[in-house]
Amino acid sequence: MKLTVAHTPDPDDAFMFYAMITGKIKTSMEYEQIIKDIETLNHEAETGMYDVTAISANAYADVNETYALTRSGASFGLTYGPLVVGKSEVDFKKAIIGSPGLGTSSHLLFRMFVEKDADLRPMRFDLIPDSIVKGDIQAGIIIHDEQLTFQNKGLIKLAAIYDKWKAYAGDLPVPLGFNAIRKSLGKDVIANYIKDFENSIKYAQQHVEEAATYAMKYARYKDLELETKFIQMYVNDLSVDFGEKGRRALKMYYERAFKMGLLPEFNMEIV
Repeated sequence: MKLTVAHTPDPDDAFMFYAMITGKIKTSMEYEQIIKDIETLNHEAETGMYDVTAISANAYADVNETYALTRSGASFGLTYGPLVVGKSEVDFKKAIIGSPGLGTSSHLLFRMFVEKDADLRPMRFDLIPDSIVKGDIQAGIIIHDEQLTFQNKGLIKLAAIYDKWKAYAGDLPVPLGFNAIRKSLGKDVIANYIKDFENSIKYAQQHVEEAATYAMKYARYKDLELETKFIQMYVNDLSVDFGEKGRRALKMYYERAFKMGLLPEFNMEIV
């Protein structure tokens, strides 16, 4: 049996899938890898076109009847999360703010914790810093590697969403990126996939330089040290199985979104 597995080119995703895609571990099934940016995958998940797909916590609300979230492969911010940056201080109610996409977790987190009714302009996440520099937008929500490089462009941090999340949720991590699997595959196939994926993540964690070097083929920055730092921020203790702590964080994330009318209520399913 072969499953289609869609994930982003971000180094943390490539790092986690490395062993199962390249045959470094024995797997119960074959896997066909598809690589696309997260906002594209968020939209394509609405058609159920992939057996397994990366998905933002926000976008999962639209596909919860088709997909279940997997307990493995999630990206939680343990003490960090999306940042809002600009060239100088701005009024978030009046500024044009770049967003990585309407379906991204960072977009919803900004609306929940910074400014619900801001003028958010969706754009490719890696173009946001340069768009601020050029003056096309006054501020932007940055994710991924750009969180480690924005200061090189003369930008400053205007808001740390994690700080606002912490005030709300205490020591629970910020829910960001997840993987989802089609429920129609059945319990046995899902269980076999989860086992393969967990083993793949564990292999990468035990062979960091090897797996990070592989992930570099998809990286935007050709700096192994930088990309390894990014990987280790988001592939952490919760990546193999986010457990009860991850479930509670997701529950609080969705409860706030429901209460603010930013998402319709739905039943979350985790496998």
